[in-house]
Amino acid sequence: MPALPDVPQVCKLIISGVYHDAKWINIWYVHYSGTAPSASNIDAYLTAQATALGANYTAEMSVDNEVTGWEMTDLTSATSARGAITFSAFGARTGDFTPASSALVLSCEISRRYRGGHPRKYLPFGTAGTYASGSTTQWDSSFLADVQTKMEAFVAGLVGVTEGGTTWDDVVNVSYRTGGAVRATAVVDPITSVLARSRICTQRRRLGRIGA
Repeated sequence: MPALPDVPQVCKLIISGVYHDAKWINIWYVHYSGTAPSASNIDAYLTAQATALGANYTAEMSVDNEVTGWEMTDLTSATSARGAITFSAFGARTGDFTPASSALVLSCEISRRYRGGHPRKYLPFGTAGTYASGSTTQWDSSFLADVQTKMEAFVAGLVGVTEGGTTWDDVVNVSYRTGGAVRATAVVDPITSVLARSRICTQRRRLGRIGA
């Protein structure tokens, strides 16, 4: 498999966690300006963001769900800096937990149109108590409104942060492939808005393969 291309002045942010015995991750991409961040700059960014923005995740997660770490890698080159912190915080929502495969889809709008839809995040949010009344396919409207508010605040909080000579200035999407093939140059699109979707979706890869 060909190596993925470098993405100048873009950092990959991974938020990871565990839901009972199922692991999950969410990946975000943040553009920066100024000088390339050092490992210590990245660690400082992660520490500040985990404290300030972590509540936007945990407010929507089950008390049985835990955020366990934040890590970030500068994708400018194979030798660019990387940082990671351990961060333990449990969700705040009580009630019966949902299947590990259950996810809330957050659509990330970009200006470019492409076959296959749009960038999206599969967030490990909600409990059985946040389903719409009488439904097994839709999230409750008040829960959705709260997620929308929290995720807008989360995205806004990822930018406007300076550590050393680095300023993280835009949340973006990175496209590595076209027509199933790896691009020679990755396409970077600013995320213009996010939208919490009402349908309860699935992230089956969290369950792993049978017999694995």
